[in-house]
Amino acid sequence: MLSARDIYERVCAHLLKQRAVSEDENGSCRLRSAHGRKCAIGSLVKDDVYDPAIEGTGISYYRHAQDGKLLRALYASDVNAYDPGIIELLCELEQVHDDASVDQWPHLLSALGRRHAFI
Repeated sequence: MLSARDIYERVCAHLLKQRAVSEDENGSCRLRSAHGRKCAIGSLVKDDVYDPAIEGTGISYYRHAQDGKLLRALYASDVNAYDPGIIELLCELEQVHDDASVDQWPHLLSALGRRHAFI
């Protein structure tokens, strides 16, 4: 399983390289968009595990859920989303992608890394 630091580093590298939000034609965030983009959480789901059926429910829903398709897809992708600490980190990363402008991402991701003592 990936460590919290590994998850943070992988998502940061992905978002800072992509520099674009993964969203559908209505502006709703998507794990994977028709344009080939991936959100923070979508970037962690392995290609052979991804299924469009996992779209539509943000990771924050799973703070209190015991199981679901997205949690199983993440687990199969070496992300232990059943761990409450990992879920909290994923929620924070999702929030950066979903709620902040792309120009704010570097600063927000650095601040998140410092809060978690990754950097």
